[in-house]
Amino acid sequence: MCVKKLFALAVALCLLLCGCQRTGELENQAYVLILGLDRLPDGGLRLTARVPKIGNSAPDGGQGGKGGQGGKGGQGGKYLTFAAEGADWADAREALERATPRPLNLSHIVLLVISRAAASQAGCFELLRQVAETPHLYTTARLVVCDASAGDFIGGLDTVIGTRLSAELKAMLSHYAEEGFIPKSSLADYYYAAGSVYSDPVAAYARLSADPEGSAESSPMKQRYEGAALFREGRFIGALGPEDARLLSLIRGDTGALTLDLNGRAVELTLQGGAKRRVDIGEGGARLRVDMGFSTLEALSEDRLRSVTDRIRSSVTNLIARCQALGCDPFGFSERAAARYATLSAWLSSGWRRMYAEAGVDVRIRLRGRE
Repeated sequence: MCVKKLFALAVALCLLLCGCQRTGELENQAYVLILGLDRLPDGGLRLTARVPKIGNSAPDGGQGGKGGQGGKGGQGGKYLTFAAEGADWADAREALERATPRPLNLSHIVLLVISRAAASQAGCFELLRQVAETPHLYTTARLVVCDASAGDFIGGLDTVIGTRLSAELKAMLSHYAEEGFIPKSSLADYYYAAGSVYSDPVAAYARLSADPEGSAESSPMKQRYEGAALFREGRFIGALGPEDARLLSLIRGDTGALTLDLNGRAVELTLQGGAKRRVDIGEGGARLRVDMGFSTLEALSEDRLRSVTDRIRSSVTNLIARCQALGCDPFGFSERAAARYATLSAWLSSGWRRMYAEAGVDVRIRLRGRE
């Protein structure tokens, strides 16, 4: 009798596991790879999700919630795009669940796109906090601020991802970050920095450019990831262009190379030993110090070496001054200044924000060419 019971139990477990496996099969899941956030005029939230089309599934979807929208096939039928609206994050997410014909799966999300308009609002941090505390979104998604609506930005994407579940998109973003075109910043990085009492978060900044030929077909070059979004108290306050974004990446340690245009010739510089940041605080206030040493395989004259170092020094100094004027510290000076205080209470009462805005800046650049 005991053997029969064990056999019956084993059969029941097999059937149960088989059933669970079928519901978890790849084609039975709506894997969201890119999620967009847009604020509505009434204060509500619109979510736009890009899902790879798996197998021969048709680009059809249901209606979901307030303003819910069915799926749309991307170029070549590789994608499904769903959109839904709600009063807040929880409401909009529930509406998006209803808009998708398969269970929503956030475990492979790569990109979280928020419009510049939504990121500039006072409630930006609270919104992104709720998103960050959603399972799977916290550690995996890269954060991008775009100059257009997130829905339009996502609708024009044509990166080939298909059933490979975002491998090419991940590779593209990693390449841009390693080159310094965008900062290495995830949603988790933003969440930690925006909620801390130290340096401010940064994120990638992207632009949606119009198709010069007016073609209805999307192109990967319509989305330009080439800059850094700056935040203060968790709210977007400005963007850096490509050149300043690369300098920021150098100072933060996100990249170790810099390319300069010298009279039409590209010169590659390699950062040696990383950027050294220091904060000195005395009776006269604070001084921010940056020390960077570069090397190049180019044979440059003494005059040219001096010209290049002066150019980099001026650019770094101007970048720091611009961020000081905005009242944000994306460089990490705050952590170095805080190390001088024995307690958190002493740090909070130090008046660091005022000291940072008024601090003097010393930038030392060293460059060694090929001998």
